[in-house]
Amino acid sequence: EVHSSVDFNNVQYDLPSEWLKEIVTGAFCNAGCDIGLGFDSSVLRKSEAFESTRDEYNSCYRQDMLRIENLLNPQKNSGGLDYDLLIAALLILVQRDEKWRDGTSIPTQILLNAVCDKAGRKTGIDQKFIFDGATMMRLCALSENYQATAFLIGGKNGIILECADIIISNLGLSMNEAELLLFAGSVNEMKDFVTRIYRKVQIEKKQFAEFFPSESQQHLLWLLEQYSMNVRKYGEFNAASNSMRVNPVFAGRVCFRAWICLTKPSNKESSAKWLEKWLRNKLGLNNGVSSKRLACAALVRILLWADEASGLELTDGDEEPLLAV
Repeated sequence: EVHSSVDFNNVQYDLPSEWLKEIVTGAFCNAGCDIGLGFDSSVLRKSEAFESTRDEYNSCYRQDMLRIENLLNPQKNSGGLDYDLLIAALLILVQRDEKWRDGTSIPTQILLNAVCDKAGRKTGIDQKFIFDGATMMRLCALSENYQATAFLIGGKNGIILECADIIISNLGLSMNEAELLLFAGSVNEMKDFVTRIYRKVQIEKKQFAEFFPSESQQHLLWLLEQYSMNVRKYGEFNAASNSMRVNPVFAGRVCFRAWICLTKPSNKESSAKWLEKWLRNKLGLNNGVSSKRLACAALVRILLWADEASGLELTDGDEEPLLAV
């Protein structure tokens, strides 16, 4: 649970946006990052043109984060990035819906996500700046920027917050409700909860002849493919609970729960058929045989033991939600 005597919303209004933009640019320039030299001007525009020619259903902001990852690498002997300054300044700019630099093609939220994802990692650079991860995480939570918080936390809890953020943005729920949906005791209990939620949410009655995943569902597909469909080693199934690695079975269960939450009652059947076809395609199961044996094993465990509540430990040890703000 996040508590603070500091009102983040009041503090941020005393800081001019232009000054914050200079801090962000200056931090990148001091570290010798390519993004500080203006190489970001067209990186996403080019990739968007390329993506428009592909017939894929798994686009999400994670892909944009990967495209700019190398632009954030500091030069050797530069002292590294001052993550505390960067995260605090970018958080405020996101709240104000401001660009971090005029003319850039990189949205401020995407840059903040990428910086948070990179913060605290071992890069081989002699880091001169001490990273206060606890304070930065508190700031992200207090500003209700769950995407940034998820990437700062990382690992299994980061996946939970990432999926919770998707549910919140689509259904207008609280963090407590979203977390409850993702680790309810059984799938049936979760479905009952979702049914009650959709009774309160105005649902568009127009039905389409063919189901097509929403942008948020495409994000879940990306996570499924990344964490559950690309298993290559047996050790990935034994990721420790406190590890930054994510167990493919755990990730799959969370993503499937989030998918159910985002599926309108009128689309349940068509959504299930579409998802089955997508899974068969990714696993190469069209002929009943797949070379991705570990991925198939992960999917079997995800689906057969879906009611195993102990496999979805999302608390921090005190039986409290991750972010009860």
